[in-house]
Amino acid sequence: MPLGGTEDAPVGRQDAEPIQTTRSPLEARQALRMRRLYMAMASYAMWVAIGLLGWAGGQVELPLTTVGFITVGILATNLYFYYMIRSGRNLGRADPSMTLSQLLIALAWALLLIFSAHEERGVMTSVYLVLMLFGVFQLDRRRFLLVATLAAVGYVGVVGLDAFLRPHMVDLASEGFRLTVLGAVLAWCTFFGTHVASLRETLRERNDALKEAVERAHRLAERDPLTQAFNRRYIMASLNREKSRADRTGVPFSVAICDLDHFKIINDRYGHLAGDQVLMAFAELARRELRGMDVVGASMDHGCFGRYGGEEFICVLPGTKLEGAKECGERLRESTEHSPIDVDGLFKVTLSVGVSEYRRGEDIEDVLRRADNALYLAKQNGRNQVCCERRLKPPPKPGDVVPLKRYR
Repeated sequence: MPLGGTEDAPVGRQDAEPIQTTRSPLEARQALRMRRLYMAMASYAMWVAIGLLGWAGGQVELPLTTVGFITVGILATNLYFYYMIRSGRNLGRADPSMTLSQLLIALAWALLLIFSAHEERGVMTSVYLVLMLFGVFQLDRRRFLLVATLAAVGYVGVVGLDAFLRPHMVDLASEGFRLTVLGAVLAWCTFFGTHVASLRETLRERNDALKEAVERAHRLAERDPLTQAFNRRYIMASLNREKSRADRTGVPFSVAICDLDHFKIINDRYGHLAGDQVLMAFAELARRELRGMDVVGASMDHGCFGRYGGEEFICVLPGTKLEGAKECGERLRESTEHSPIDVDGLFKVTLSVGVSEYRRGEDIEDVLRRADNALYLAKQNGRNQVCCERRLKPPPKPGDVVPLKRYR
């Protein structure tokens, strides 16, 4: 074996497929969740800084150990959510964004901060607005109402606990006014959040409908309307993709042209409707048989089975040499012969197949022409058989005796 190459590829040629750099939809959604988490971390950092500033100025009266506990707890909370999203463990949850979990934990820290800053409680309640904004664009109506209700009940609980522990420091009239304002703000946020959730749901439904319409248009553009096999346009595009791949990497591919024998007799004797049903039944049979073969792909980047025109079908066989393509055609021929088609009675249909292998650097028309010639040979030899292209004879080696042609 020569250095730097293999038996199937020339020396110095790179056979690796180009690296795909496009993000998958799942990776894009995970990246979006990470950006949202970074925004939440920045908000946490801002409010921790405000709390430390209030503690240093005396507005927040807490022991140093409590301040350290809150700071470390918030850091641990953010690290937990970062680990869950970064590792992909969030994908196993019903809500991969974990928005509700993040909001409930943030609500608990906010209530602790509001309880600690009893004299500056009116200022610290503004943290609720930040929490509500995070929930507006992600939570549905039911969960948003849950968070808003817990926020209001939690504030009432904080004020009640503060009044029980430090009754001389609580002004019930002021706290009542604050609670009224907070209730009005939470009610507005709830109304706005549920409205956004409704718009988001409507937009999702329209996006789903648009996606379905686009997929249906793609199917109509790629599929034969009668047999639902790929159409001629898609087949030619698939052949050109395989040609580019073979020219670039040296990976072989083959083509098999299949033709139903005596199909014109079926149309003339039983009518075109019967002929159409035979075509549909054969296409379904072929898809079922080819689906289990490793040599056949059915994706945009690999091979396909499609209707070429009339009663002719084509199999594009990626990564397959001539012998494998012949085996594939033979299997399909046998299955067709031994599977009578029921169209107001049983039709025994046979199949002729012509097979050719792509030769590096040639045009698509050349490989199709050789497969068509092989199909013609199968028809001439009695039909119901598989014929391969005629291979070119290798050039004579030095010293070989070459017989001379006689001319008259």
